[in-house]
Amino acid sequence: MSQESAPDAGSLRRGRFLYFPVAAGRLEFAIELRRAMLAERPQVVAVELPTRLEDAYLRAVARLPQMSVILYPEDSGEEDRAVYVPVEPADPFTEAVRTAQEIGAEIVFAEPDIGERPHLPDHYPDPYSLRHVPLEKYVEAYRVHPQPRSEEIAAHAAGIAWKLQGADPLASVFVVVSLNLLDPVLDAME
Repeated sequence: MSQESAPDAGSLRRGRFLYFPVAAGRLEFAIELRRAMLAERPQVVAVELPTRLEDAYLRAVARLPQMSVILYPEDSGEEDRAVYVPVEPADPFTEAVRTAQEIGAEIVFAEPDIGERPHLPDHYPDPYSLRHVPLEKYVEAYRVHPQPRSEEIAAHAAGIAWKLQGADPLASVFVVVSLNLLDPVLDAME
């Protein structure tokens, strides 16, 4: 492998994939994500959202700036339990879908619909610091202290990797993934 084609170990660009880690519901990440997507103009935008929500999520994004909530039954088997998914302008996943539509990119909902989503710890530095620290440094600081992993997290990341590998093989793919799932997805893609 030549020196030019070898990816930087800390880089989030891996071949045709550019990974953009975010913290859900945080405006600071939505702002940085929009800037990056407009600069990159990817052909495909993959978001860590369940495939089963695609139609409802796209309808909710079309209603912006009005906020929407998607409710769907939890996979635990209990009838009276539901998963609550807000679709709001300040969320980076919402912004990824909205900006992808704006630039004409294909949208891939990459989270597999296999059972219950594993609980992922979400301890990260204060996102407000993105006003003073470049995103790359923020992500680097987060990755220095990796989050604990489990078999469920590895299986979930493998499902996302499988979906990503099914994206258009000739297209540049912008992958929007939670900070706490970034490294498991990168490992699964290897």
